[in-house]
Amino acid sequence: MTEPLLDLVRRTPDAARLLAWPFGFDVARTEHVEAVRLASGDALEAVAGDGSGGTYFLCGDPGGPRPVLYADSEGGAALVAADLSAALELVVRLPYWVDCLGLGGVAEMAAAVPGLESEYGADDLDGGRAAVSGMLALAVPPVGEVLSRLLEATGRPGYVLLNDEDGAYERLG
Repeated sequence: MTEPLLDLVRRTPDAARLLAWPFGFDVARTEHVEAVRLASGDALEAVAGDGSGGTYFLCGDPGGPRPVLYADSEGGAALVAADLSAALELVVRLPYWVDCLGLGGVAEMAAAVPGLESEYGADDLDGGRAAVSGMLALAVPPVGEVLSRLLEATGRPGYVLLNDEDGAYERLG
């Protein structure tokens, strides 16, 4: 069984194109920089990559809860969303979400958003948000809500990513 939302993205070329840029969720790029697995032994499925070499993974078996883990190309990883829908809401609302991590709590991260938005360098993020959310029937939640969910996800225990030498990825955030 595949993820219906992921199938919809793959069947909607305009949505896939927008998700790849400016939102950094490219379903055409699913190869991570190295072979990885979850320490728990749970299933791990690469579903998208970003422009900096990072990869988004669905955790767990199809048909059950499938939280989303992000691994960067430098050996950092963290759970970032409870499911694929929440992960897409994250990347569409805050394509620079990685830059928010480590800034403190929700208030500190939210205060940085206007500067990050202007530095991001994408034309018409709001138009892209409206277009992709319409094509995929996604919500575009308020910044504070998305950041709260991100912090909640990154704080969940478990979901340790290992490379082939059993080296654990450092926890992002």
